[in-house]
Amino acid sequence: MKKIIIVIIFIIFILDIKVNALSLPIDVTADSVIVVNLDKDEVIYEKNPDKVQILASLTKIMTAYTVIENVHDLKEKVTITQKDIDKLWGFTCAGLEVGDKVSYLDLLYGTLLVSGADASQALAYHTGVTLENFNDMMNEEARKLGLRRTHFEDSYGGDDGNVSTAREMYHLLREALKNETFKKVFSTDYYRASNDLEIINYTKSIASFHGLDTKLITGNKSGYTPEAGLLLASTAKINGTEYLVIVCKSKENEYKSTHVLDSYKIFNYLLKNTYEEKTLLKKDEVIGNIKVQGGTIDEYFVTTDKEITKTLTEEEYKTLKYDYHIANKITPVNKVGDNLGYVDILINDEVVETYHIYLKEKIFSYQKQPKIVLSVVILLCFTVLSLFAMNLLIIKKK
Repeated sequence: MKKIIIVIIFIIFILDIKVNALSLPIDVTADSVIVVNLDKDEVIYEKNPDKVQILASLTKIMTAYTVIENVHDLKEKVTITQKDIDKLWGFTCAGLEVGDKVSYLDLLYGTLLVSGADASQALAYHTGVTLENFNDMMNEEARKLGLRRTHFEDSYGGDDGNVSTAREMYHLLREALKNETFKKVFSTDYYRASNDLEIINYTKSIASFHGLDTKLITGNKSGYTPEAGLLLASTAKINGTEYLVIVCKSKENEYKSTHVLDSYKIFNYLLKNTYEEKTLLKKDEVIGNIKVQGGTIDEYFVTTDKEITKTLTEEEYKTLKYDYHIANKITPVNKVGDNLGYVDILINDEVVETYHIYLKEKIFSYQKQPKIVLSVVILLCFTVLSLFAMNLLIIKKK
């Protein structure tokens, strides 16, 4: 029961959270982008982050996460059968063959590094027994994480019904990276499986082909279908800070490398700009005053009860503005906890945070009694008077 309550609270938190981030400051071909400071779990830039996109092989992030969450011993070996590698023509495969004895861990590397559909399907069969059951397991994990726009139809990303958003994939990947096994596989470039199969991640090869710094990216998972376009979820350590960038539906070029080029363009922008945690609103700061009618005080001073900070460049911080929407007056109708307005905090004329204002203290010597209480009082008075009158009549008759 306790676990269920925790899950429900977690889902509510995910669904209710409102993240205001700046628009992406550079042009990229990707249709959806999200840039996250992972160390502070803070979204700093975004572009169409809540648009539903076909996932293609980014699906395999959930495949790996589901396996890790449900398989007790990842070193346990399984034997590859024909159904594990069947009906995968046209999709990238790790090279598994019938009769291979490999571990779940081997299959995880084959799934995330080389994006092997055969490794993913084998994991689905050996974890869920049937493909349908494993799909249900993936969707159940999505539900637990509060991912409302995410759905899966297979384990390897071949179905266009595998969909999500850049923001929800960030939430998924953030949770997955908390697991040391997932993090290690996600950040590996080369692996030799127990059946002697060589597994290579080719994202850095694409970066090298374009003359980009291959050491910049610390982990990644790519994806592609003609319908989904090019996708990449990748991490990088920049000036001591870990960043996550997810690009969805990058437009194809002749090398099918724009997802890598888009991501590097963002990482290079982060490299060239110095980011610091800036205070947008101080705690206990007076931000306005409201006239009070019929209260114990004439004016109510609005003070902040928390500090609000955001990771920004110095140039962005210089554009800081406030847009106040505060009530003109407080009357005896108001009570403690009532909303008295809000303050929008803007950077580059974009709202990045909203501070809501509430009445925090009792400022009236009385409060209007609820109608139901008043009705009870009147009824009691009427009852007492009636009993008194009846008593007088009885006395007179005597």
